[in-house]
Amino acid sequence: MRSGLRLNGIAVATCGLLLTGAVYQIVGDRRDRTRFPQVGRSVDIGGRSLNIFCSGEGKPTVVFDSGRGMPGYSWLLIQPQIAKTMKACWYDRAGLGWSDPGPSPRSSDAVARDLHQLLQRAGVAPPYVLVGHSMGGFNVRVYQKFYPADVAGLVLVDARQEGMEARIPDMPRSLEALCPSCPRRPLAIAVEAVGRLGLLRLWSLDSDPAPSGVSTEQWERLASLRRRPSAIAAAIQEHSGRENDRELGTADPDDLPIIVLTAGRAFASSTRVRADALPKVQHDWVQLQRELARRSTRGQHRVVAGSDHMIPYEAPQAVIDALRDVVIEIRDDSRADPTQPTR
Repeated sequence: MRSGLRLNGIAVATCGLLLTGAVYQIVGDRRDRTRFPQVGRSVDIGGRSLNIFCSGEGKPTVVFDSGRGMPGYSWLLIQPQIAKTMKACWYDRAGLGWSDPGPSPRSSDAVARDLHQLLQRAGVAPPYVLVGHSMGGFNVRVYQKFYPADVAGLVLVDARQEGMEARIPDMPRSLEALCPSCPRRPLAIAVEAVGRLGLLRLWSLDSDPAPSGVSTEQWERLASLRRRPSAIAAAIQEHSGRENDRELGTADPDDLPIIVLTAGRAFASSTRVRADALPKVQHDWVQLQRELARRSTRGQHRVVAGSDHMIPYEAPQAVIDALRDVVIEIRDDSRADPTQPTR
């Protein structure tokens, strides 16, 4: 009798906690939507919408693609500066920011095709200079492979590249490398369900301080976007391993203006790299990035000394300078060859 009452009490208490968590999440989501309305506009790409934000005028148009699980708003220190002299756009990949979720798998193949549809339907005409941070760097390379006529240049910011885990065994493993056969969709569904109970929101309360140049309001807006259960689920479903390696293959732009930016301290803050292995991991990472720049006869490699992997926050001026240098080169090409489209 007492055992049954005890079990009933535990069940009631558990249900109460779950209900409290769900209400906490719902109230928090509503508050976030009120405090932080959408930045950009939703564009239908065929039954679902992606969010894009553009400002500025002039060609070529700069398009930013963020790192894994990061909304387009994360370019807030860079996009406004570029928009002073040319058109600059960031967007939210499927399930991130203010974009609708997309079908699985969320590989760079799917990302590139989504972006192509988005730019066409949003009326953002090429040529483009594509900027990709981390996994976004892989995405923009796949885009250039699929739509080479649209791309005038690339800026790759501490970008992921194919085969890196095999080349650098001691670097942090991605989910795909740790468990290649693990189904990500069930995991994403489970994580989103946990998020709906408010647990992810609770864990994110103690966030890092805002980087230099980012206001408290901007940082809180970014945090609100990243802690959405749907965004965390979308990040889990984004591929960053062997599926993407196969998609890119061996295609590389052999004469495209490219600048590769590499963090001088890419793994310094990682708790998943052994202290004794850190110097070699960092050295090998820089070497891989240098090789990436050499794949184009017009590639440049720049090490951003003192910055960790989050160059868009740690050293935004390095990205701005690289972009401007690529654009100058593109415009010089147009002047030298009048048959080329005005850029």
